Amino acid sequence: MKSSKILVLLLGFAFVLALAGIVQAQESDETVVCAVGGKEMKKSEVKVTHEYKGKTYYFCCENCKEAFIKDPEKYTQEKVHEGHMHASDHAEDTVVDPVCGMKIKKSDAKATYEYNGETYYFCMEGCKEKFVKEPDTYVTKAGEMVTCPVSGKKIKKSDAAGSHEYNGKTYYFCCANCKEKFTKNPEEYTKKNGEPKTCDEGCCSTIKK
Repeated sequence: MKSSKILVLLLGFAFVLALAGIVQAQESDETVVCAVGGKEMKKSEVKVTHEYKGKTYYFCCENCKEAFIKDPEKYTQEKVHEGHMHASDHAEDTVVDPVCGMKIKKSDAKATYEYNGETYYFCMEGCKEKFVKEPDTYVTKAGEMVTCPVSGKKIKKSDAAGSHEYNGKTYYFCCANCKEKFTKNPEEYTKKNGEPKTCDEGCCSTIKK
């Protein structure tokens, strides 16, 4: 009788551990948004977190966390500041133009097009026209990996916060601040060998104008 009770307890304990593992796996797959840079990521991909007023905020890098700590109120308001998408925004409302790589809200899209059962959104009619002519080309390119020339991060083109053409080459960025720094001084972030400059100045921190 005693051994039976022990066995029941062990089975119950194993069940609790298994259930906890399932819950943890589900949480790690949950999509969150960097409170500063606006990058969408899974919880398992989060680099750092910070708790503020009883709520946990997630960040794609240490620089974003530092920017948040310096001025948390700026990033906890229910609106978008200087091109940054906050955690309060619904990720499903934000899409990427598959042609130019720009992140836009569905409601701001100037045109849409359905291809292979999926709807694509565009920032302008010109992007839609290019997509319609060669849809397979842009669908494939959207999944390509590129490197942000400012931070050096590897990102999918479809996840890029924006793009900029310089000297005949298109560059993609992990956040709006990286794009702004690049456009102000592109020579600083481009080298002859094409390798990105190491981000050592807080690229994802808020840029003061």
